[in-house]
Amino acid sequence: MYADRINKETLESSFHRSFITAILGPRRVGKSLFVNHYAKNHPELIWVFLNMDDMSQRIRVEKQELEDLIIEGAKQQVGGKNKIWIVIDEAQKCPLIFDQVKILYDKHKDLNKIKFILTGSAVLSLHQLSAESLAGRIELHHLQEFTLRESTLFNEPEILKLSLFDQMNRDEPPQLIGDLIHKLKPFKPFLEDLLQQQLLWSGLPELKNCQNNEERIIYLNNYIQTYLEKDVRAIESITNLTLYRNLMGIIAEQTGSVREDKRIVDALGCTRDTLKKYRGFLETTLLYQDIYPYIGSAIKRFVKSPKGYLRNNGLVSVLTGLVEYKTLASSGLIGHRFENWFLNELSVWLARDPMRSEIYFWKLESGAEVDFIVEKKPFVYPFEVTYSTTPDMKKLRNLNKFLTEESRAKWGYYIYRGDFSIDKERHICFIPAWAVG
Repeated sequence: MYADRINKETLESSFHRSFITAILGPRRVGKSLFVNHYAKNHPELIWVFLNMDDMSQRIRVEKQELEDLIIEGAKQQVGGKNKIWIVIDEAQKCPLIFDQVKILYDKHKDLNKIKFILTGSAVLSLHQLSAESLAGRIELHHLQEFTLRESTLFNEPEILKLSLFDQMNRDEPPQLIGDLIHKLKPFKPFLEDLLQQQLLWSGLPELKNCQNNEERIIYLNNYIQTYLEKDVRAIESITNLTLYRNLMGIIAEQTGSVREDKRIVDALGCTRDTLKKYRGFLETTLLYQDIYPYIGSAIKRFVKSPKGYLRNNGLVSVLTGLVEYKTLASSGLIGHRFENWFLNELSVWLARDPMRSEIYFWKLESGAEVDFIVEKKPFVYPFEVTYSTTPDMKKLRNLNKFLTEESRAKWGYYIYRGDFSIDKERHICFIPAWAVG
């Protein structure tokens, strides 16, 4: 089932520039569906679809026959009368494809006769690919699981697509955020229910087809098994699938916490090098993310270790066994799920902007901390994210402390389950989580 994505305009505009377009994202987030939908809406173009999961196609590419595959699919020569649009799914699974893409691109790009669109469920450095040969030729884009707002498009397509985040690119009081939240108010119960679902099950598109929790659990367990069998087993340096799955379980339990590698090594009974290698592959396949501490310009004693996130809340649910909302809410871990959900929302927002941006957290050894710090030049945006329905005075003091010490941070944002309000004196904007997007 197709639904428009918030970053649709960003992705589609890349299709019409001369560079190679790469769309990366975890398994089953809708990368191929997005490109196929675009192709369906543009039948006037000549399309060739290749998939490196297809062994027969992969073998031919390994025999240096990429151009032949394109000619056969397009039924014309490359560089002929019409431009050819070539979509290559799971490109990272065929290391030899990149040099051939480079050669064809360099030969025909000035004549506007070829357009490559690559998709992949891993970063292009996987398998030590020759992706460096594409430097200066490629635009990298990321597609994540559905945001809260994207999830509404199946049932309430009239819900505004205007992003609340985009109203933060301002130096004045964020009153426009309040105006947008007011317009969304009729959908509050629906959005609150969707948020609860995303805390438990994530925003993987195909989960929308599941009718109950049993089907969701089966789907997510199959997701993990397919990931292990198709992605992890193919890596020669990953020799112990049981250890790898156990690492996924530990990371799921510790999602949102500052990393403690010694405890993980002791629990797994492996070396630090093995932990680094296996966790690195989780990151490379876009399931895991480290968030590093924000240092800033002040000389202080900061916590130096990163926080780790297994990015998909549904996988966290099945790996920890916390698949019931009441059980999760009473476990003390729902706050980490809340952070994990918000991290996805932040990532989708930042993916729309061509300017480089980074996500950090801030924590002093004294204990003061702020959950997420977005550096989006020239400004810095601090976010405190809490599952509570009322403001926590300690968290507010921490947010205020950061705002006082970081001159580039004009406003702080408190994401919670309470009501919208603006504290103009402290420059803090309180945002209900159901309105985020």
